[in-house]
Amino acid sequence: DMFAAMNANKSDLKQHPEKLYDLIGKILLPNFDFDVASRLVLGRYWRSATPAQRKAFEDAFYKFLVHSYADGMLKGNYSERNVAVEPWRGSDSDTRAMVRSKVMRENAAPVEVDYAMVKTKTGWKAFDVTIEGISYVINYRNQFGPEIEQKGLEALIKRLNSDADKTCAAKSNAK
Repeated sequence: DMFAAMNANKSDLKQHPEKLYDLIGKILLPNFDFDVASRLVLGRYWRSATPAQRKAFEDAFYKFLVHSYADGMLKGNYSERNVAVEPWRGSDSDTRAMVRSKVMRENAAPVEVDYAMVKTKTGWKAFDVTIEGISYVINYRNQFGPEIEQKGLEALIKRLNSDADKTCAAKSNAK
């Protein structure tokens, strides 16, 4: 659904990035567990965070990710034809799974993209994406940990929101 919506509206979405953010929120967000991802990214800092800080981080992290990666999604030429998903090898009793896929590229080796999934009350949801062996959860945990140590969780939340806003403003000004 995401590929079809992006490919059908590329020029409009490039001119109006906020529409792409909305589209991602409607199509991808229901299939992603940002609560689990946020807990894993914050690691030990999750336990000492207040419920309000946890929610603020989750919201800021989501906004940061969407605004950071939306442009890359638009630049790609994704479709069902160039994304190969390997068959499921689990059982009905599993509560976690890995979905392995490859993004085929013209004149280049395929890119391995794996999705760590968790079974929830509402179905399977992704909580981590590993591209060419690099987990975004671990990558951001390693980036954010020292920042939290030095400046605190509130400062990280503020920076994530600011960076997302700058990305959006830069895309709007580039029109």
